[in-house]
Amino acid sequence: MKNPVANNSEAIQRGMNYFATFNCVGCHAPNGGGGMGPALSNSFFIYGGADANIYMSIYQGRPNGMPSWGAMLPENIIWDLVAYVQSISKEPAKSWGKTASHDAWRIEQTPAEFSQTSTPWSQTENFSAGQKPNEKHP
Repeated sequence: MKNPVANNSEAIQRGMNYFATFNCVGCHAPNGGGGMGPALSNSFFIYGGADANIYMSIYQGRPNGMPSWGAMLPENIIWDLVAYVQSISKEPAKSWGKTASHDAWRIEQTPAEFSQTSTPWSQTENFSAGQKPNEKHP
């Protein structure tokens, strides 16, 4: 299966809207950060990260809580959701960095104004010694 809207910015935006509208955020959190459901923003997928695998996870559902949406959503909406999930799971740089350590604040952060966009990881900025991005300290 090939995603007919892969890398389409309009499809990614629609997918982000559907992600909120269909309450995917209730389990997967905003921007797919993870909650009751697994994180979708870390490029690790239990049932595979290919477009077809993500499509089938949405279409058929998965054990332990992921409902089946195939009978309720048209194919084009599911593909838009796949495009969005793929966009938030792309690595922002060569590595994800550490996010639960003392050093995390020195690596990179996504500014709050970009956290609710369809491409939050493309807006990361380096933080230096706890200062705002691009701010020099003595």
